[in-house]
Amino acid sequence: MTMLVMDDLVQLGKTERFEDWLGNLKTLTCRLGYSNFLLGVKPGPGAPSQQVLIQSNYPVTWRNHYDSQAYAAIDPIVHHCLNSNLPLLWNRENYRQPAESAFFEEAAMHGLQLGLALPLHGPRGEAGMFCLKPYERGPRSLSAIIHSLPMATLLRDYVIERLLRGQAENHAVVHLTSREKEVLQWSAAGKTSWEIATILSSTTSAIDFHFKNIRRKFQVSSRQMAVLKAIQQKLITP
Repeated sequence: MTMLVMDDLVQLGKTERFEDWLGNLKTLTCRLGYSNFLLGVKPGPGAPSQQVLIQSNYPVTWRNHYDSQAYAAIDPIVHHCLNSNLPLLWNRENYRQPAESAFFEEAAMHGLQLGLALPLHGPRGEAGMFCLKPYERGPRSLSAIIHSLPMATLLRDYVIERLLRGQAENHAVVHLTSREKEVLQWSAAGKTSWEIATILSSTTSAIDFHFKNIRRKFQVSSRQMAVLKAIQQKLITP
C-alpha cells in the first residue's frame, strides 16, 4: 500500500472531465490498498432510484444481481451511510437479521466480506456512500483498513466536493430536440437502440446518431450519464 500525498488529491480536484476523474479515483483507491470501490449518491432524500448515481468496479454479476433483487432496501451498510456521518468497518457482524445474513452470504461469494464504508452528505440533502474493498484478506485486511482510514476519509472529502461541483454544473441549460428527448425517455425506460428504433419507426443508426449528439451536448461518454443529467434538468421524467 502506498499512501497518497496532497498533490494527488489536489490533482484529482482539478480533473474536469468526469470520466477522467473517475479513472484517477480508481488509481488512488488502488494505491491505498483497495481492489474495488463503489460510489453511490442520491441528489436528495426523496429522490427516486433512477436519479441515484452509482459508479463502481465491483463484480458486474454482483452489481446486476444486487439491483435486480433491490438489495439496497435491506443492506445495513446503505442504511448506516444514509443515517450517519461516521465511517464503518463492515464485516459479517453487521448483518444480523435473517434477510441480511442471507444477503451477506451471497455478497461473500463475490469476495465482498469486509470493507470500509464512508458516508457522503452534502448541503442540499445529497446522501450516499463511498465503499472500499481491500486487497488483503484475513487479519491483515483489518490492519490495512485502519492504517488507510485517515487518507481514505480525506479522499472521501475530495470525492464529495467534486460531485457537488458536478451537480452545480448540471444546472447549465442543455437544449434537446423533441426527438432527442424521446430517445432519452425510452433509454431511461431501459430500451436498447434497436427497441427504440422500432418504437419510433426509425433505424438503429439514426438512434445511435441521436445518442452521439446527446452525449456531446451533455459532455458525457455514456447513455447512463446522459439519462441522469436529463432527469436532473427535468428534460425527461424518471
